[in-house]
Amino acid sequence: MSRARPGRPARTAAAALACAAVLAAAGCSGTSSAAPDRTTATGPNGERLTAVGDDLRQPYLAYWDEWTKVARAGDVAAAPLDAHADEPNLSILRASVDQLRQEGQHMSGEVKHRLLGVRTDGEARRLYDCVDLNAWRIVDAGTGHEISQVGRRPEQLSIMTMRLIDGVWKVTDIQNPLPCPGGTAAPPRSS
Repeated sequence: MSRARPGRPARTAAAALACAAVLAAAGCSGTSSAAPDRTTATGPNGERLTAVGDDLRQPYLAYWDEWTKVARAGDVAAAPLDAHADEPNLSILRASVDQLRQEGQHMSGEVKHRLLGVRTDGEARRLYDCVDLNAWRIVDAGTGHEISQVGRRPEQLSIMTMRLIDGVWKVTDIQNPLPCPGGTAAPPRSS
């Protein structure tokens, strides 16, 4: 049962979807799987990926750390997002948190990461991350109760564009999520 405010289920669902989309596509705790091996991987379209080095891993996970602080607080001033994100991604993150706040909600929990690799595209770097949002939940800010969400969600492949801006790697763009290779599948629905 949803604990959303009466008469606002469509807006609550929209806020939830917007935040989940940003997280999945963007989209936390910075929890990452063990260090990757140095072999190459292949992206969903056959693109060759290389291991994510610390020069990208650290700013990428710092981005998630700051983003989750903001989403948990429901306040864009809770952490310095602009230290880790730039346009157009920065405006999308802020709008997502503002929408949650307007709905009287915030996020709770953790997001897990499984970094697959990175692809160089000119001066940009495309980081491929299998994101698990199952422990990342929407909470009613007034009651502190979790808002019911649809079942278990499979890992989603987020392809995040990072650019070196004033000497700092920042997330600037997010591709819509794709199925994650070797990812978890949602359990079958019972009838």
